[in-house]
Amino acid sequence: MPDEHKLLPIPAAMAVMKAQHGAAADAQLRACGLTARRVERLIEAGVLLRHGAGVVVDAATEETWHRRAMAATLALGADATLSGAAAARLHGLDGFADIDRVIVTVAHSRRLNVDDEVTVVQSRCLADEDRTVVDGIPVTTVAATLVSLSRTKHSRRSQALDSAIRDGIDLAELRADFVRMRKVGRSGPGEMLLMLDQRVNTRLPRSWFQRLAQRALAEHGIALEDEWPVWDVGGKLLAELDLAHVALMVGLECQSWQWHGTPSKRRADTLRKRKLRRIGWEILELWWSDLERMDAVVADLVDALDRARKLMA
Repeated sequence: MPDEHKLLPIPAAMAVMKAQHGAAADAQLRACGLTARRVERLIEAGVLLRHGAGVVVDAATEETWHRRAMAATLALGADATLSGAAAARLHGLDGFADIDRVIVTVAHSRRLNVDDEVTVVQSRCLADEDRTVVDGIPVTTVAATLVSLSRTKHSRRSQALDSAIRDGIDLAELRADFVRMRKVGRSGPGEMLLMLDQRVNTRLPRSWFQRLAQRALAEHGIALEDEWPVWDVGGKLLAELDLAHVALMVGLECQSWQWHGTPSKRRADTLRKRKLRRIGWEILELWWSDLERMDAVVADLVDALDRARKLMA
C-alpha cells in the first residue's frame, strides 16, 4: 500500500482547488509543485479524480454544477468562458436557475476535447471586455450573456433583462455594450437594444393593465382601480399606482427607467416604497417580461390580497 502521508497534496495545490470548486488543471498543479507522476499516484490512491482531459477534482468535494462548469472551462483553455443559459444561471438571472447544461464559448479555431455533458460554442465575437469571473468561474459579462441568449425564447430573454435591471445594472453601460457588440449578421445585440429601449423610453402599455384588471375581475371577482393616487399623512403625493385594490391596500406598479436609471433613483424608489409600506400598502412590481406571464401575475395578486385579508381579519 502506498504511503498515504507522501500522497497528500501540498497546501498550495489544495488552496487552488478550494478556490475552484474542487477542480484544477494539471498545469496548475504542476505550478504548485506536483509532478505528473505524483498526480497519478494521488489518483490511484483515490485522493484525486480525473475529470476530463487535463483536469482533476478533489475526491472529497461534492459533484455540483459549479464544479462541472469550472472543470469545463479549465479543460478548454485560457480563453474558455461560460456562456449562454449557463452564464445566465451563474449570474443569477431569473428564469435560468434550473439550467443543468454547461455551455462554454471558445475561440473559433480551438481544437475541442470535452465530455458529452458540455456544449462548446466557437466564436470570434467574444472580446476581452466581454469576459469576467463569478464565483471563480470565467463567464461572459451580463451584457454578453444577454446577447448570447438570442436563440432562447423571447419571454426568457425579457425576464433575464428585467432581472439584470432589478439587480441594479448600469443601464447606460449596458446599452453601450450592446452598441459595441453590434456586427453585420449578428442579430443578438440589436434585439437586446430594442428590448432595452422599450424599458427606457416607454411604460408598459395601458391596454395591458386594463386586460390584467379585467382578467382579475372575471376570474376572481377582484375590483381594481386604475391610476390610484396615494398621499402621505402630510398631503404629499407618494405614488400614482397603475392598479390598486383600495380596500385591501394592495397596489401594482410598473417598473421603468424613471426609477432604475441610476443608483440615486433606485435609492429614491426604495425610500418611496418604504413610505408606502409604512402606511399599510403592499406593492407588487410589474416588469416588461410580465407581459408574457399574465396568469402568474394574477396568481401573485391573489396571494397578496389573501395576505391582506388575513392581516385585516
